[in-house]
Amino acid sequence: FRYWEDGSDEFRPLEGSLLPLWKFHHDRSRCLVLADVCWSPHYTDLFAAAYSPGGEGVACSGCGSGGMLCLYTLKNPATPERVYRAPCGVTCIAFHPKHKSLVAAGWSDGTVVMYDVKTPATPPLTILSTTLTGKHLLGVAQVYWLDTGSGEDLCLYSVALDGRVTQWLLHTTNLLHSDLLTFPSTSPPPSLHHHQHHHFTRIPPQEKISLEGIGTCLAFRPGDNETLLVGVDTGAVFQVSTHATTHALTRYSAHTACVRAVAWNTHHTLTFLSCSLDWTIKVWFQGQLSPLIVLDVGGAVAAASWSPYNSSVLVAVTEEGRVAVYDLSVRRCRPLCVQSLVQRRRVAASCVAFCPFHPIILVGGEKGNLLSLKLSPNLRRVHKDAKGADEKTLREMEWCKMERLVATNRG
Repeated sequence: FRYWEDGSDEFRPLEGSLLPLWKFHHDRSRCLVLADVCWSPHYTDLFAAAYSPGGEGVACSGCGSGGMLCLYTLKNPATPERVYRAPCGVTCIAFHPKHKSLVAAGWSDGTVVMYDVKTPATPPLTILSTTLTGKHLLGVAQVYWLDTGSGEDLCLYSVALDGRVTQWLLHTTNLLHSDLLTFPSTSPPPSLHHHQHHHFTRIPPQEKISLEGIGTCLAFRPGDNETLLVGVDTGAVFQVSTHATTHALTRYSAHTACVRAVAWNTHHTLTFLSCSLDWTIKVWFQGQLSPLIVLDVGGAVAAASWSPYNSSVLVAVTEEGRVAVYDLSVRRCRPLCVQSLVQRRRVAASCVAFCPFHPIILVGGEKGNLLSLKLSPNLRRVHKDAKGADEKTLREMEWCKMERLVATNRG
């Protein structure tokens, strides 16, 4: 796959294609939805896939079958390296940025789990949140590791459908929780309001910004463990400082339907994207309340992600099973590539992930579908001066490219 290239790209400068590489599956995956997929930041060919009976956040009490977490490698698409079964749906996963064998997951019953996947033992070494240690009451929508210093407790954040954004610290073998935000579904009685003030974030009246809806996704700004984005089911995106949640709060009126993903640009860390079931992806500059760029994808956007190697490239998948790749520096209004996952029949897509090491994306969806696709040269175009440049120069080139986009669109 490393050496295959689409020669027709030379004759179509504004178009690209996605080459289907392999399908990954497990015997039991056909009756499950692929809820989340995540590449290892350490091993170039390893990734994890989360399977759930009813999709994201749906409890599976009446489903009969639980979910599972599978680890695959590109070397062996036919069978997973590890299979860990769960009593209910596994709705989200994340590899730890430093500890190679540590994977966090969220379950559809609200449990947050840490797996040590070093050994194939079943059940693996796990640490679970319980009802006594602050387990979520409804399905976990996303888990996110913070990169903490050596000697500090490992730190994980979760957002769940019970309206909580929670910090988890791994202290010896226990998970200690504290709620960073609580989205009030209804106004609590005054006594409860007063009692909870030091635990949960309630925005003072003079702030004129109040939390609404239920958190569905979150993202920390790269290299900054304080600035957090939370997308909600009402379409808003909130930017919060973890050190002063009652004061530092910005509300972006982002979408008219549920926000499915928020993601910071890794090259230009003041810009981020949000995508929604309202058919749009929006690119934002931090602190500016109107979007820089609005992309109409032509279908409910299930997930979107920035390219790790090109600051202006992003990929999105729609619920109808289409994959769209944009390069904002080449053409802003239309994607360079739109492809259906399966040609013969419609297969809903639910998640997408860029490989940090190769020009490959993974796309997952219903009926256990998990495909790897390679980006053609036009979808990963590099700067004309990039050949032979060192890493620092390349980073500066990518930053400048995005900075130009910001400058021309800030209005």
